[in-house]
Amino acid sequence: MKNIVCPISAERVPEHLPRINALFVISLLTLYLFTGFIPLLLFLFIDFIARGTGYAQFSLIHHASSGISQSFQLKSQLIDKAPKLFAARLGAVMIGAASLLVLIGQPIAASVVAIAVAFFATLECVLNFCVGCYVYSLIVLPFYSKKS
Repeated sequence: MKNIVCPISAERVPEHLPRINALFVISLLTLYLFTGFIPLLLFLFIDFIARGTGYAQFSLIHHASSGISQSFQLKSQLIDKAPKLFAARLGAVMIGAASLLVLIGQPIAASVVAIAVAFFATLECVLNFCVGCYVYSLIVLPFYSKKS
């Protein structure tokens, strides 16, 4: 892909915070995949909604990540917050779909969706690679460009 365009905003976050958030997501999804404990999916769904709608103050994962950052006095460059909000919204949709699949009796399909989210979170955590920017460029931006 020639030009990847991420959503942009004036708000900034330290680069390490979304990576720590992703580590929590990976951990909780791994725990879900091994135990099948459905409340983990519901917790992640609510947490993604909180972070994706700009209400991170209600996100336990955000609070834990911020606490780790403060405890270890982590410092990193500030990055645009908009791509992370968009990624959290995608995470909410995918975890919501996984939760619904479990509730309608499709645990294998739910696990596939959970594995996909864990994979995307791993890319963010380990490689600082945001899949949300690609999704935004391929799916959202063309529709937005047509309206402008």
